[in-house]
Amino acid sequence: MFALCLWAVGRAQPMLDANAFPMTGTVFGYHDVAYLKPGSIGEGLRWDFSSLPAGTIVPYTWSTTDIAPGAGAFPADALVRQIPGEPVSYFQRTDTALLWIGTYSDTALLRFDPPMRELALPCGMNDQWTDTGIVAVTGAGRIGIYKVRHGVKADAWGTLLMPYGVVENVLRVRSEWDLLDRRYLKYPVRREVRYSWYSDRTPMPLLVITERTGWAPPNKILRWLDGSWQDNPISLFQPIRLVAFPDPCDDLVTIDLPAARADRTVLQLVDGTGNAARQWQVEFTSPETRRLVLEMNGVPSGSYTLNWTGTNGTLGNTRLTKR
Repeated sequence: MFALCLWAVGRAQPMLDANAFPMTGTVFGYHDVAYLKPGSIGEGLRWDFSSLPAGTIVPYTWSTTDIAPGAGAFPADALVRQIPGEPVSYFQRTDTALLWIGTYSDTALLRFDPPMRELALPCGMNDQWTDTGIVAVTGAGRIGIYKVRHGVKADAWGTLLMPYGVVENVLRVRSEWDLLDRRYLKYPVRREVRYSWYSDRTPMPLLVITERTGWAPPNKILRWLDGSWQDNPISLFQPIRLVAFPDPCDDLVTIDLPAARADRTVLQLVDGTGNAARQWQVEFTSPETRRLVLEMNGVPSGSYTLNWTGTNGTLGNTRLTKR
């Protein structure tokens, strides 16, 4: 797919500055979803990313708004990680770390006790940390108690060779995560090993390779950030305001997408409760402006948000009304 080289070198130890990763506002990352079909009412929003090219980034955003009614186990000032089509994840901010508190949806509640540290900042070569916790999984009249083992180490530093060129002073962080049934501690129920390459020039890892066992396929996932981050990292993943017409619409609505970021694309129509009313997957083969005519027949009358995910993390949205 592309050449990748990382060499550990004997210079001064690099340090990723915590100020380069704003804990409030927006932090971006890779979300490992190979295939998720749209959910029905009550299941929450679900995206199907299978039409996007391999390696496409699906960004997530952070907020400090409590958007999960009834999730009383989480503090009101917790950070909330929002991923398109996924239940929200709650984190508690500390001076140098994010503590993973849990995930809430209308059918399940997961919580670590004590919380798990996801990433310690600042982080330098050979820094490492470990943690263990107990996770309770409840919902639909069931409960499961598991032990979680987590270990992280910044184990290499050097040069990363990406398709768009060489990136120097890159730090690799290796993370191991095991979910254990306390009756069978020698045999993890699920296991994940993740390698992430970081540079303090962007608030997002340049490359992430994830290897998993005990999960649904795929067992190996690759995500990378394209070279546009070198021009202006701040502009990454800023939603583009799209224009749909006519608005209000009847059974058809037309929308234009940026030609450079819409070779393969996913659009989803979201109602006022956050559920997906309709989803479209489109692949373009010509270089002209990407104009789409979307069929809205069968969609109930009301106000909607039309969300778009393009290649390499490009986002867009617009509001529209169905008559």
